[in-house]
Parts: sequence; C-alpha cells; structure tokens
Amino acid sequence: MAGDKPSSKDAMNVRYQVPRYQQAKPNSCWNAAAQMIWTYWQSVSGRQGPMWTHTQAYERADTTGLYPQEFVTLARRVGMKPVPVNGSFSTEKLASLLRTHGPLWCAGYWYGVGHVIVLTGVEPGKVHLNDPDGAVAKTGTLAWFNDKLATAVSGCLMCKDPTRY
Repeated sequence: MAGDKPSSKDAMNVRYQVPRYQQAKPNSCWNAAAQMIWTYWQSVSGRQGPMWTHTQAYERADTTGLYPQEFVTLARRVGMKPVPVNGSFSTEKLASLLRTHGPLWCAGYWYGVGHVIVLTGVEPGKVHLNDPDGAVAKTGTLAWFNDKLATAVSGCLMCKDPTRY
C-alpha cells in the first residue's frame, strides 16, 4: 500500500489526509494539485520534490489558460506519472488505485471547465477530493467523477512517480 494506512479498514473505504494548497494563479490548478501530492509524500518519505518549478507555460497560464493535455505535460515535468484509465471506475477499482498509488492527480471538467483536483478517498458511491480552487476538501458522487474525468486525455489520472525525487 502507498504511504500511510488509509483511515478505514473496510476494503472499499480509503481516505488519505492530504495537505491542501490554493492555486496561486487562475489557471495553475495542475501545479497546486501536484504540490498537494508531493507534500503528502514528503511527510511519508521525507524526500523533497520539484514543486517550485516554473515553466513558460505556467507563466502563460495567467492570461491564456491551458489545454488539458498541457496540464499533463507540466505534471510529468514535476515528477508525476500516468495511471492507466480503462473506462469508468467502480468504488472497488478506485480504492485499489488509491491503495497502490496514494492520492491521485485528476484532470477533468469538474466544474464546467478544464481543472485538476486531487482524489483523496473513496467510499461506496462517493469520492473525496481536494480542490485547489479555494484549497477546500469536497465530496462528489462516483457517477460525477466518472462523468467529469477527462478520459479522452492521455494522462488524465496521475500519481507521484516513485522513482523521482
């Protein structure tokens, strides 16, 4: 299992306590979400990560925004790696992914526009997440998660690459 033990012994309930960060710029959710995951793993492993990396695309995001695939490219540059996505997710499948990889970086159309959140937990029919827009913890339905995840984008679901940093 990744990192610390989830907060429940039930096989379908997984919940991680992941620090929340507010996105620094209107279109920097990808970076704040990756920073949440890196900070979580730093508390588990003590290893440092590259989260203060700025790129031209990150600077450009203030005025032009980013396409979902650009979120993925930038996340890879700061040490995230794709998690395979094959269709929609059941509670059991998300619980297994969380146990294997820890908190997940998720690109989708969560609130109408391209946005990245951190999946921190799952229980039957529900998902728990950290939203970098306001640095708040939220709950959604499993159906909402499956509907809004940008599955057409390769790398829409990512985790910390254990070989990096």
